[in-house]
Amino acid sequence: MKKKKHPNALPFLFLTEMWERFGFYVVQGLLILYLTKVFNFSDDKSFTIAGLFSALAYVSPMVGGWLADKLLGFRMAIVWGGFFLIVGYAALALPQEQSFYIALAIIIVGNGLFKPNISSLLGVLYEKNEAARDTGFTIFYIGINLGALLAGVTSGFVKDHYGWHAGFLLASLGLIVGLIVFSIGMKVVNMKYPRNHVKKQPILLSKPLLIIYCFLAIAGISLMLQSNFLAKWLLPMLGIFLLIFLFVLTVKQNAEYQKKMLTLVVLIISAIVFWMIFLQMFLSTNLFIDRLINRNVLGFTIPTTAFYSLEAVFIILLGPLFALSWQALNQSHKNPSPIFKFVLGILFAGLGYLVLAIGTYFPNHYSMINPLWIVASYLLITIGELFLSPIGLAAVTILSPPQLTGMMMGIWFMALGFGGQFAGWLAKLSSITPSQSLMEMLNTYRHAFLQYFYLALIISILLFVVHIYFKTRIAYVSSIE
Repeated sequence: MKKKKHPNALPFLFLTEMWERFGFYVVQGLLILYLTKVFNFSDDKSFTIAGLFSALAYVSPMVGGWLADKLLGFRMAIVWGGFFLIVGYAALALPQEQSFYIALAIIIVGNGLFKPNISSLLGVLYEKNEAARDTGFTIFYIGINLGALLAGVTSGFVKDHYGWHAGFLLASLGLIVGLIVFSIGMKVVNMKYPRNHVKKQPILLSKPLLIIYCFLAIAGISLMLQSNFLAKWLLPMLGIFLLIFLFVLTVKQNAEYQKKMLTLVVLIISAIVFWMIFLQMFLSTNLFIDRLINRNVLGFTIPTTAFYSLEAVFIILLGPLFALSWQALNQSHKNPSPIFKFVLGILFAGLGYLVLAIGTYFPNHYSMINPLWIVASYLLITIGELFLSPIGLAAVTILSPPQLTGMMMGIWFMALGFGGQFAGWLAKLSSITPSQSLMEMLNTYRHAFLQYFYLALIISILLFVVHIYFKTRIAYVSSIE
């Protein structure tokens, strides 16, 4: 029997995604520091802006995926998205506050076009139910984490030695490289994949008008980022509507899929809590590292942004071990249910912040904390991510009705977006005022980190109760391969 091979485009898509994630994580790592240090925004205002940026960056792919399906196709959507990202990252290098909001809006639009469609493009290159698909996406996922790793270890050094503008231009350069790799790859590889099935486009949905829509979206998003309306009303109202929609959708399914969809809704809601804790790495924890971690090691100062690359390192090291463990447990019919894995995922994320809270009790004589506390914390948080993120993606594909899989995958990523917004709210527990001493800062962060842990613990307990109820009262998929 002939062994199935991966598509020839895989290396090019791997490198394209790696460089795109490189640019995105450069900005994620620098953003909260830029807001507090360059614009001198308060912690509260900075957390609000950064939280909204994360939320919209993960909600926008819903629109970008739809546009690719209906009008642009995967390749053109990726090229358009890459172009917007290049411009947006470069615009962040401008020191004016007004251009800063416009730059964030351009990045949100670019991410919406790029992010969902490169994964979709890879997916259609494999035949349905092809065994090599899972391995191919695993390789692709490694590219994401390599991009995050490279961003963490380079952006801080570039910013410290050449300035903020150089750091953001580094992100733009990463996208330029990625787009060049993608363009070359599409020319040298003879790609065959399903084309757009819409034979005639409505007049209002044409490519020239789409460009105008993109610019209108950029203008609207930049204005909303500067107001409290989006933070206080728009996204929360959207979340309530989405929750009602999910329950109505669940009720409309047959008996078998009602149970599966109910499980999936529980996973999506609990994932929001996980992401609001996880994304503190780019918000409150990032500022904590910058302000209170002793980053001087053997006469060398470790850049603040280098610490979040630990998550990518742990993913690359531990990811294969988790995958092998699930496979072994599945073969012995002992693989835990997805809800129970989510219990562990949220709990480990909370334990990561309990470790940081404990670390605040052991400052040196300069009131600074040993960086090994961050290493231990991020290890636990990454273990939590491995219990939750890949399991959630698999759960969507298995628990969704076949005709709703694409939409439910989009809603799964929207949960990450809502987690980003709530992360901005949660981070305000750690807000520091300029008049606080180092010891007072330690007390503030300790209180915030303990609250993160208590939140994770409470949700984990509640989710465990739901797990027991489902196990005894509702027959649902008990394991996901």
